Amino acid sequence: MTQIQVYNTGSNAAKAQLLREKLALAGVFIYQRLDSTNAQAMRDLAAGEACPFLVLARQQTAGKGRRGRVWESPAGAGLYYSLALELKAENRNLAALSLVTALSVHAALTELGVTNLNLKWPNDVLNCGRKLSGILLESMIRGGSQFLVIGIGVNLNLPAAIKTSLGQPVTDLAALGLQAADPDEIASTITGYLIGRVDEFMKTGFASFQAEWNSLDAFLGQAIEVQLGDQCTAGEMLGVNEFGELRVLTEQGQEVLRGGEILPSVRRQSVSGEQS
Repeated sequence: MTQIQVYNTGSNAAKAQLLREKLALAGVFIYQRLDSTNAQAMRDLAAGEACPFLVLARQQTAGKGRRGRVWESPAGAGLYYSLALELKAENRNLAALSLVTALSVHAALTELGVTNLNLKWPNDVLNCGRKLSGILLESMIRGGSQFLVIGIGVNLNLPAAIKTSLGQPVTDLAALGLQAADPDEIASTITGYLIGRVDEFMKTGFASFQAEWNSLDAFLGQAIEVQLGDQCTAGEMLGVNEFGELRVLTEQGQEVLRGGEILPSVRRQSVSGEQS
């Protein structure tokens, strides 16, 4: 049985109201402690909550990552964020919204003063090869309409024990000189970029984002391995196509991959993944 959680208590009430008014959202729900912002957003959607709405938590006890992984979410250590949207137009390439989300996070963090950022397909934001942010998208059909929950995690100030246990290079904003980073300010800036870019994507598809992604891709032109299930594809990374799919030049010629993970990845350690 799901435990009822209380939101917008204490100082969070005023912060939620400011965010809702600034971003013109139907609702903003800030929790001190929550199992998962994505899980809560999906519950809210199922209960009929009006979109767009934003769920934030100061701590997650069961943060969700891609492929069933855990996103480590101690109190005060990260931004734990889920934005719920109703998709007004049909689009059969929703997987590419992961890339659009990563571009939005990149733009927001750059605006806030973070430098040396690049991207790892399909949706990681890196700083000098170290993971700073990850993304998890989930969708729902309700009453004949399609809804999307965009989960984002940004590392703010991870405990040293977590950094050493994750099995991949990670970083956080504190290590990059933003020790006093305000999670609500970060959430506001990300949301501003995200809503505009999702709207553009729903109208034009991924093609208008292709060049921007390829200019920021950390692995462009490098030898990579991409694992999808039991299959592993090795070759030169050629960037993404107009659908956000990965192009790899193998010994057999060019292959287009619609899913998978560029290795080495945390999958080998079975510890962490993308948010939220």
